[in-house]
Amino acid sequence: MLELFFGTTNAGKLRELRRLVAGLAVRVVSPEDLGRPLPEVVEDGATFEANARKKAAEYARATGLYALADDSGLCVDVLYGMPGIRSARWSEEEPTGPASPACSLGELGARELGPEMARAARDAANNDKLLQALSGVEPGIRGAEYKAVLALAAPDGSIRATVTGTCRGRIAESPRGKGGFGYDPLFLPEPELERAGPGHLPRTMAELDPDEKDAISHRGDAFRRIVPVLRDLAATL
Repeated sequence: MLELFFGTTNAGKLRELRRLVAGLAVRVVSPEDLGRPLPEVVEDGATFEANARKKAAEYARATGLYALADDSGLCVDVLYGMPGIRSARWSEEEPTGPASPACSLGELGARELGPEMARAARDAANNDKLLQALSGVEPGIRGAEYKAVLALAAPDGSIRATVTGTCRGRIAESPRGKGGFGYDPLFLPEPELERAGPGHLPRTMAELDPDEKDAISHRGDAFRRIVPVLRDLAATL
């Protein structure tokens, strides 16, 4: 059995990985499962890959386990690839007004609401900022791409593999859906846009059920690319 530490506190990402490795001899270990603090990794890389590799190496050395780390984000065409590697905390860099009072509570908000609710508040603020940035931009030129890079490190910190997953789509003019996380309520994936027509309004990523999302998402794409590596690794242990 391969014990694989996944260095994220994002419950949505953990659920996605656990669904995708179901059936493999792999046990996904979360920071909560570990039961002890980990070093905080400064994500100062200039690319998704640099950040993912740095996190995977540091988590592997800290835990003594094989470690998987990801860096992902949304790259919007007319914003020259922004928010990109700044996606998760984009609204905190240049606030444009919180989506709810909780968005402006900072660390206090995280303590009072808990990490899941605090993340949801930040996601709402990020989505508000994106809509403001694209105000007046025509639907046909609101193209965007979700990108995810996964890095796998051995317990000594050496990088065993990196993979990249992508999902093209377009930014909607208003949020829809309660599923997913991040920019999902605004992201219209290409397969949905291709099906658009009479009787079919293209759904946002947040309106898809988990299996539908896994089949087309950037993270699902990246996870599928890493699964053969994990399968081969588990077979050797």
